[in-house]
Amino acid sequence: MMNKEKTLFIFEGASSEDKYVEKLERNFLGERHAIKCVFDAEIYQLYRAIKNEDGFPIDIVSLLKERTVKNSEILKDYTRDSFAYVYLFFDYDGHSSLADDEKIKEMLTFFNDETEEGKLYISYPMVEAIRHFKDLDSFKTLTVKCKRSNCPYLADCADKVNCLKEPHYKKFSISDSRPQLCNINSYSKEVWQELISAHICKANYLVNSIFDMPKSLISQESIFLRQSEKHISHKCPEVAVLSAFPLYVLDYYGCDKIIKKLNP
Repeated sequence: MMNKEKTLFIFEGASSEDKYVEKLERNFLGERHAIKCVFDAEIYQLYRAIKNEDGFPIDIVSLLKERTVKNSEILKDYTRDSFAYVYLFFDYDGHSSLADDEKIKEMLTFFNDETEEGKLYISYPMVEAIRHFKDLDSFKTLTVKCKRSNCPYLADCADKVNCLKEPHYKKFSISDSRPQLCNINSYSKEVWQELISAHICKANYLVNSIFDMPKSLISQESIFLRQSEKHISHKCPEVAVLSAFPLYVLDYYGCDKIIKKLNP
């Protein structure tokens, strides 16, 4: 029987994203009838898989079944109509050889409704942004370079040798964070409250220049627009470090209820 209350989560990778959402469910979201699948490739490869001359006329569930045997097994009894809500969690991955900001814009426009094609959430620069945190003061303005060898200004950069030698964000985010945040399994409810609050406030700061809990929901499109205007389009492209998961929690509860959840 079709269950219209079921939710489908689609992750870019096979390990970190699933684990973060599992912990969020345990600490904040409660029991959900969620099915979890992995696309197992970057957002730009998802774009390539679904884009054709007619736009994006896809059935995301059918696409997932074709991607891997595991997805086929997980979704064997389901169609798109089996799910009331579809959410996609991907990284910005500006360093990818396929990276293209115009494609990100198209994807955010297409995947903008969880009850239709699905709703896309993007982490900047990657999923590890959720743990890249020391304190509120430093996190408020925390940015990282995002293009590396894809930087359009690389040829004229006086510091390009050192720039390309900088450690990958996955390693840097560990060394530049609280040591306690390295192990997701050790996150208490209080840790989640602090991280979720920090990322939501930062999203509001990025979009509305107010480092506080927002009065209205913040769209993924507006976040990308401000990332592009304030950070990505500069001569040394960067992004404000921002995780997708707290923004999903904000959308899930709404502005008034999330404040109560974060300050019981």
